[in-house]
Amino acid sequence: MENGDNQIYEYADGQFHLIGKPKGPTDRENFLITCKYGDWSGFRTLSDCEFQLSSLAPREDDFYQVVERF
Repeated sequence: MENGDNQIYEYADGQFHLIGKPKGPTDRENFLITCKYGDWSGFRTLSDCEFQLSSLAPREDDFYQVVERF
């Protein structure tokens, strides 16, 4: 996680878990999907990130996160 990231979703046990709340408007394109290697997606709205979650490859670990970046 980068400085200034607000974690919204965390991937664990084969699914995404809501663990935080956005601090700003959810229709701004300052949300992104990250992984252990860095940013996985480009900036988008929270709903666009949520829409894509089901299409990510299944993992056994905590590989992905959805964050709000400031």
